[in-house]
Amino acid sequence: MIRRTVAAAAAALTAVAMVFLPVAPAAAAPANSDEVYAALGVNKVAADYVVMVDVSRSMRDGGRYEQVRRALRSFLAALAPDDRVALVTFADSARVVHDGPVGRAPDQLVAKLPRSADGRYTDIGAAIETSLRLLAREGVPPIATVVLLTDGRHDPPVGSAYPFEQGYAWNELVRSGRSLKKTSLTAYAVPLTGSTGAPLLARVYPGAKLLAPTSIDRLGDQLEQPKASARAAKARSVLGDDVSHGVQVVWPAGAGRLGAGRTRLEVRLRSTTTKVPLVVDHLLVRSDRPDVRLSVPGGPVELPAGGTATVPVTVDWDAGPRRVAPLARVTADATLTLDGEVGSAWAEVLTDELGVDFAPRLDGGPTRGALSAQRGSIGWWYLGAALLTAMAVAGWWGRGRRRHPALAGTLRLRDASGGERDLALSGRRTAITADSTGLPGYGEVTAHRPSVGASEVRLVIGYSRDGSVAEREVGTCGPGETVELGGVDFTWRTATPAAAAAKSSLIGPSR
Repeated sequence: MIRRTVAAAAAALTAVAMVFLPVAPAAAAPANSDEVYAALGVNKVAADYVVMVDVSRSMRDGGRYEQVRRALRSFLAALAPDDRVALVTFADSARVVHDGPVGRAPDQLVAKLPRSADGRYTDIGAAIETSLRLLAREGVPPIATVVLLTDGRHDPPVGSAYPFEQGYAWNELVRSGRSLKKTSLTAYAVPLTGSTGAPLLARVYPGAKLLAPTSIDRLGDQLEQPKASARAAKARSVLGDDVSHGVQVVWPAGAGRLGAGRTRLEVRLRSTTTKVPLVVDHLLVRSDRPDVRLSVPGGPVELPAGGTATVPVTVDWDAGPRRVAPLARVTADATLTLDGEVGSAWAEVLTDELGVDFAPRLDGGPTRGALSAQRGSIGWWYLGAALLTAMAVAGWWGRGRRRHPALAGTLRLRDASGGERDLALSGRRTAITADSTGLPGYGEVTAHRPSVGASEVRLVIGYSRDGSVAEREVGTCGPGETVELGGVDFTWRTATPAAAAAKSSLIGPSR
């Protein structure tokens, strides 16, 4: 029972950890060529195909011509509907049987070929001349592929412009071939027997590939090469210079102002490609100062073409101990650098199949940061100043209390008529009012020492008969002494109030 409970708790904790702990994203698996071509939309890019088919009598042998028709049907079916294709038959002469979009019905194109091969001659020169004319026409796609299918040597009829395999006419063909302006031009000569005139194609189209002689039943496999080459050319045309772009590192504004302790920066990675998805792996962040430590989460960061991603970078700066000076500040400069390896799930297709140089970079990795931290002990200085102020206030307050002690005893007042009254003294200030003494006007009584350490205490009495400050008379009176103010005699009796009351009862009431 306990074991099951522990296992359940562990499973629950694992589930919670999986929810709250960040998990590094896994890098995308390498893409295949079909995925790359689909993403680039190569089927929307038109290409130009010129296919020259030998229709001489020798093509009847072994059912060669029928095999060619079947192979062309598969070849045409695999092309994009917007691709243009020109079908050229040649024997005694060269004839264009179709020139237009491939469309979605390859059988209709194959049906335009002769039902049987009946030509008596094999004029390869005339076929190549026709292909050059077709490639030079206006409005055709700049990506072109030429395919020559023949089982014989160059054997022109009488009157052909190419009676031999060399001469002025062939030199003109070479000049025309080299003057073609194409983004991509590839040519394939497909010999259907061991000895043919297929190599003549390479004389006119530089770089033309002569495929190895093969059995007619493998012709479909041979035609895969020009088709794949055309697709690759389309892909390269769509990519343009996109493969030379990479990832831009954008540091936040906060990187230029760093304080002591820990700072979290949100660094942005921005893809500068428009077609190729990128991935940044093995991220490493560092500083040129040993007291500045940086860290970044591990794992690859995937970026769609033109997309961005945010990478959290943690900066820890040890600004040193506190200083005595209240406003001491530590400042410094630090270079922060973010490095990483940039790749793509398309990398193998781009380099191996498309043959492009693909080496994306991580640009903008370093940035300059300004370090600033308050290291003075101004808080302690504030505390010390507060304590000193409190002590000064306490001293001033205590000094005031010592200079002005509490009142004690009674004050006997005798007016001009001889009437006497006693005023009990208490606190640090006693008021002389009509209610407390029966005298008109107003006055106040306080105690005063000449100095802080003096033992002598004197009363300071201020009194005016009309109660105004302007008419108030002020005098001092020591113990047992009498002072006359405003026509009233004031005598300080230092006996306790109880003793004064007892004595007053013996004297009798004042009159």
